[in-house]
Amino acid sequence: MPRSRRKQIAKTAFTLLLLVGAALVSATAGALVALTLPNPLKEKVTVAKVLHNLKQIGLLRPTTMTRPVNLLVLGIDNSGHPISGSFDRNAALGGNSDLMLLVRLIPETHEIHVLSIPRDTLVQIPGRGTDKVNDANMLGGPALAAQTVSRLLDGIPLDRYIRVDNGGFVSIIDALGGVEVTVPKQMDYDDHSQNLSIHLSPGTQRLNGQHLQEYVRFRHDELGDISRIQRQQEVLKAIQNQILQPATLLKLPNILKIIQNSVDTNLSSEEQLAVADFLWHSDQHHLHLVMLPGRFSRPDEYPLSYWIENRDAAAPILAKYFNPQAQPLSTIDTSSLQKAQLQVKVASSIHTDNLLQSEIIRLRRSGFFNTDATDQSIDLAAIPLAQTQIIAQQGNLAAANAVKAALGFGQVQVTSTGDITSDITVVLGTDASMPRSQKNETHASF
Repeated sequence: MPRSRRKQIAKTAFTLLLLVGAALVSATAGALVALTLPNPLKEKVTVAKVLHNLKQIGLLRPTTMTRPVNLLVLGIDNSGHPISGSFDRNAALGGNSDLMLLVRLIPETHEIHVLSIPRDTLVQIPGRGTDKVNDANMLGGPALAAQTVSRLLDGIPLDRYIRVDNGGFVSIIDALGGVEVTVPKQMDYDDHSQNLSIHLSPGTQRLNGQHLQEYVRFRHDELGDISRIQRQQEVLKAIQNQILQPATLLKLPNILKIIQNSVDTNLSSEEQLAVADFLWHSDQHHLHLVMLPGRFSRPDEYPLSYWIENRDAAAPILAKYFNPQAQPLSTIDTSSLQKAQLQVKVASSIHTDNLLQSEIIRLRRSGFFNTDATDQSIDLAAIPLAQTQIIAQQGNLAAANAVKAALGFGQVQVTSTGDITSDITVVLGTDASMPRSQKNETHASF
């Protein structure tokens, strides 16, 4: 193989990408995959094995992350802009951002911290004035978007950015063979101005790219854009699970081709390799998903609807998950936890009122005095869960573990998919109805 060709292949090896409803995905170099894949009939195919083979034959330099990295991930809304030979990449990536994530990768602990920023968040865009954060990319590209987000988040530095458009996301999900999600309820909405025609039935199903995009863009329910962020976080985990499947490796050449047409990033080739190597050595137990806390604006405050950041609530989240000096989550002391001040909301996926009330009483007797049934429609509660979920809605892992200890069962996870008014949301699963001697004790999320 000519030296120039080897150099080109090495530079394209792995890259990071994301979803327009939310996601991080990795891909690898085209023709090299077929040459370096282990025989699936003889041995287990893993990404780690492919990376090892590429390094062994000298086509990849060993590349690892040496420090934590902050990435700004933007999913750009370019409805009606299909990928084709005449595809205008600049125009496709120059629209509003339907998705905005701050992603922090921490190589020392293999943790991935993700902050979802609602698209309607009220911000001061430098040189532009008051606006919604999703306008920053349209007004000044990724540089202005990064500057705006950094100012919003108390000066947190952003090392690199990644942008992807709607069409690219659809094509990538199709190349993956779709992604399995559980649609919690009937979803119907038509908006011809946005090329949106959403008609999804409830139930667990594998959605193709178009339908998955519709699922993560749907926001015509009780919490609007906040519900969409919650679905995006669930889909992110589902995509992470999908791309870690061995069969995905055989599809990577096609995925890479799509990425080259739809993803824009200022990550260098070596940095892409380092990020990809990090991602493939992480798992869902090290994935922590939080959302910028806040509230909806009142009609008498602004002519438009905004998400108003709660700076007091945001400060500890930013310090714990995105501060370079923050200590590892596993070392945070729980001795000073003030149970009586925590807002705990409880829902049940098995629709048993007596069980719901008995667990609320149990938590109150354990010192969680502000425990009540949620009055929000939580998507996770629409299906029977095998295992109770204890959701650290505000990222308070110590509090979630304390709730778990009081219940004696359940699985802790750091996501923002619960009741947005709570510190901790408990969604009871079928394990809650078992005799206490038979409950399967599970460990926290890391």
